[in-house]
Amino acid sequence: MKMKKCLAAALAAFALCSAAQAERTPLCIGEALRITLENNAELKSLRQELAKADAFKIKADGTLLPSLSFSAAADAQREPQTADGSERSSGRSAAVSLEQEIYSGGKNSAMRAQAPQLKTIAEMAIADAENGAAGELYARFYNVSLKKKQIEAEEAAVATSELHLKQVKKMAELGLANKLEVMRAGQQLAENSADLATARGLYENALISLMNYMGIEPREAREVSGDLYEPAVSGDKAASLLLAQRFRADRKRLEEQIRYQENQIKIERSAMLPKVTAGLSSGWSNPYRQRDESGDTWRAQISLAVPIFDRNAARSTVISAKAVQEQNRIALEQKELDIKSEVESAWSDITTSRKSMRAQEKALELAKETLRLAEVGYREGVTPQLDLLDAQSGLTLAQLEYNRALYNCLIASVALKVTEGTISEWNGESD
Repeated sequence: MKMKKCLAAALAAFALCSAAQAERTPLCIGEALRITLENNAELKSLRQELAKADAFKIKADGTLLPSLSFSAAADAQREPQTADGSERSSGRSAAVSLEQEIYSGGKNSAMRAQAPQLKTIAEMAIADAENGAAGELYARFYNVSLKKKQIEAEEAAVATSELHLKQVKKMAELGLANKLEVMRAGQQLAENSADLATARGLYENALISLMNYMGIEPREAREVSGDLYEPAVSGDKAASLLLAQRFRADRKRLEEQIRYQENQIKIERSAMLPKVTAGLSSGWSNPYRQRDESGDTWRAQISLAVPIFDRNAARSTVISAKAVQEQNRIALEQKELDIKSEVESAWSDITTSRKSMRAQEKALELAKETLRLAEVGYREGVTPQLDLLDAQSGLTLAQLEYNRALYNCLIASVALKVTEGTISEWNGESD
């Protein structure tokens, strides 16, 4: 009875596991990209910069409002008598103060101008990170597809080796092959089996790396769908450069940082300028001025503060702020140059990868034909076994190299889209 319960529990667990696996449909590149943009830890952290920008806007908008404060006090003291001769041992007071800064030397208006600029800088930082994350996701996703193709190539090699070993054993039984040939065939099968095990291990590692980057728990890992292919790429260097100038978020962020820093210089310079503040306060105390009576007080004032000498503190911060602005300008100039170089390199890589893929495609065709002729020659007794084994290994190597060339061609197109800043919208087939 106990055995039946254990068996039933095992079957139920297996059914639940199978159901869970069935629900985990293979990932397509579109869904993988969506999950990555939602779950990637770096992107989630960067999105908090928007909250910081909103907080800064609240602070900047607050400069238009007066500050309001309330204070109250109660005291107990030991005195034999008050000024008028009555005894008193305690007192109470309360006050409300209202203060408004009328002129801050340009600091407050500069802060309000910085608020939308800071938000734009945060948005551009997120967009730039998303562009890079999408490119990395494509590379990892198609690396899994590459490793899957490598497994297929090694499985084909193992199948060919197994078939050859069977044939050699039959030939040996008929006296048409010797023991050395059987041993060679067995060695070829062992090597191919080892390569297959290695390929499967590399596939598992690539899949784990992909899931980790997407923020998916290992126990919830999913297979990927899709195959390596040669993507369609249109346009030219000039068109890609225009797209990069339009969409590259890192470039836009530097432009906005320059404008932000202009207002920062105004803020630092405001420490050298006069400030005007208006204030109003009202209070109540009991007793009032050491007499046993209560009374109310109020006060209104306008104050002017003119800095005369602050030991060059403000001047130093202004110089530093200007230096930061100049650094931003230099960074923007370098970014423009980097973008041009990246576009040139991306198109060069596309051209090179496509030529390499065509060469590997031709090499694969020749390897297939070489193996066909070697097999025919070996069956007819005119081709040595070593030549046949070399042809089998050559075909596997040619298949692996072709897969790698196809992957490189695909990744070159991905790199171009990252350079243009359009990878998130790219569907993988065309512009």
